[in-house]
Order: sequence, then structure tokens, then C-alpha cells
Amino acid sequence: MEQPILASELISALSNPQRGLKNYHGGKYSTAMTRNVQINMVQCQKFVLSDNLLNHVTRASYVEPKYLLSALDNCIPAFNNMWVEWDEHKRIKTGREEIVKLMGDDKVQPLSLEDQPDRVGYHIQKVHDKYLYTCYYKENGIFRSPELGFDLYHDGDFTYDDYVTQWEKYNPDMNMPQTNIDKSIFDNEVIKNGKILMSDGYCEHYQNDKNLYKIFKRLSPSQTAATHWTRSAREFETPMTEKDARHHHGEIKLITGDARFIISLLNILNYDLISSEDIIPPSKITHLFLNKSVPKNEYKLVEIDLPKPRGKKIYKRIFTGHGSPKREHWRRGHWRRVVNNKGVTIKRIWIGEQKVGNSELGTIIHDYVLKSND
Repeated sequence: MEQPILASELISALSNPQRGLKNYHGGKYSTAMTRNVQINMVQCQKFVLSDNLLNHVTRASYVEPKYLLSALDNCIPAFNNMWVEWDEHKRIKTGREEIVKLMGDDKVQPLSLEDQPDRVGYHIQKVHDKYLYTCYYKENGIFRSPELGFDLYHDGDFTYDDYVTQWEKYNPDMNMPQTNIDKSIFDNEVIKNGKILMSDGYCEHYQNDKNLYKIFKRLSPSQTAATHWTRSAREFETPMTEKDARHHHGEIKLITGDARFIISLLNILNYDLISSEDIIPPSKITHLFLNKSVPKNEYKLVEIDLPKPRGKKIYKRIFTGHGSPKREHWRRGHWRRVVNNKGVTIKRIWIGEQKVGNSELGTIIHDYVLKSND
């Protein structure tokens, strides 16, 4: 029997957080946040990546830094409240194949899926004019969400001043003081966090590429909803300590490489050759989570119409936005009107048939059927 999507199970977990969420600690902040997240999860647009699309997104995420830097300019989610999930085991396998191509098999850790979740989802939500990317997966049958997610800055760098402003926005009622970190230490933090969010292997291979540091400056770790429900109200209102900082460093490691993957994902989701199919779970099939029925949420299965990867040339074109993608096809002859500044046609020009489009994306053969009005 086909399992429910991860998003539906998460909604069930949020309705019973004591049993459904790992490290849940009750209290006024915990209760308020779990309810808020549940409402947003019910209302969000839900997407499930096909295995074919996942394959393309993963491979595309290993292009050179200059292409990912260009891709950041187009990293705008299609919706202000959306969910995307995929088969994590398949992503890990494909990712290892790509990093082996870059570094060689002897420098890459052997593949192990034993401690890896089978599925991962990201809740992408616009908060305070920025998009927060929050990871969710199941661990030992219950949901875990790292206490740190990230922002992608598609319109400029994440600066020290942004950091202070962000702190004030995310903690308007807290008694936690502004950080006293000087700008040089802040810059080192940007590099340290950037290497994690882009993954160590990728960063090691491209360590001499100046574009890599430019990407680091456009990534920002951010507190997620889990920060609210993993500690008591009293702890939440207490100023951060050095121990808390070390804990957060461990939390961000749980999403190693995910920013690079999401950059690739958002660009390809916005590509013209993406298609989606609305899936409505069958009403006669009921799934259980925590001994309760899992909601039957409609979702979109997203697919991409690309040939099997031949290098990364296609991905580079997508990330740099070189033209609207079209498969190779014959464009039939047609009349083109030439108008003056008043919109009046002054002449017509016949444009002959011509072959257009990119053969690497495939070929379209048009069959024209002429019908009468009878």
C-alpha cells in the first residue's frame, strides 16, 4: 500500500507534539509555535519530486560555484508558503556519484544509508520579507527538525547589519541582548557556516574559487520553529550561552549541503520544462500515524522534461538564464506585422520556415491538422 506523503504525517505529528516531535518541551512558546506551524502546513502548496527530477536537481547542484552564484539571482520560491519533499536515499546515492567525479573515489567516504532518513521535506515560508527554509524528517518513527535552517539572499549579501536586524525581528519580545561579535569574527562565522551549508567535499574541491566565498555571503543560518519547542519558556527567554552556540553549530550540521541543493531545486522548479500532476490520495485508503488517521492532502508530483544528463552543460544554461528553453523544432512560416508608433499596420513581412530550439533538450515534431467549420 502506498504510503502517505511526509507532509501529511507531519501535520498529524503537530497535532500531538508530545508524541510526534523529537525533543519536544511543553510551554507557552512550544504550544503556540506548533499550532502556527500546523496551520501553515495545512495551507501550504505541497510538492513531491519525481525520481527523475530529483536526479537532475542533485546533479545540477554540483556545477561550478560561478553557476550556482548566478542561480542565486533566480532563487525565488514559487509560493510564499510551500512544501517540497523527496526520496533522501536516492539523493544521497546520486550526490555521492557526483562528488566522486569531482574528487575521486579514494577521497570520498563509503556510502552508508543506515542512519539516514528515507524521506526529507523542506517547509519554505516567507517570514519578515525573507524566506526561511526549514528541514523535517523522521527519526525513529517521530519527526525531527533541526533548530537552524537558512535564508538564501537572492538580491544581495547577508551583512553584519542584516544579522543585527534579523536578530531583533526574530526575537522582538525576548530579553536576549544583541550580540557583541565584531565584524571579523562575524566574517569567519559566514565562512564556517557556508562550508557546512554547501558541504565540505564540494567546498574542498572548489576552495580556490573566489565565487564560493561570494555564495557564502548570501547564505544566512536562521532559527527555526523547533527552537521554540525544544526548550522551556524560561530557557527560551534566557540569553544565549557559549554552550548554546556549540549546540547550534551541531544543529546546522544536520542540514549539510542542503543550501546548495535548494539553490538548484528552486531554479529548476522555475524552469519552463517543468510539469506537475495533481495527486489526490484515494479516499478508501486510510493511513495511521500515532494511531490516528493521516489527513489526505492533495499534492503536486513535479517532473522535468529533460534528456538524461550529459555533463552539466544543460544545468549551466538553466542557472545563468540564457533564453527561454525550447526543444528543437521547425517553426512554420508566418506573417509578421510591422506597425508604426500609433499601432497601425504599415506592412507585412513573410518569415519563412526555420529550425529553432536546442537539440540537447530533445526534438518536437508538429503534426498540423486542418479542420473546417462544417
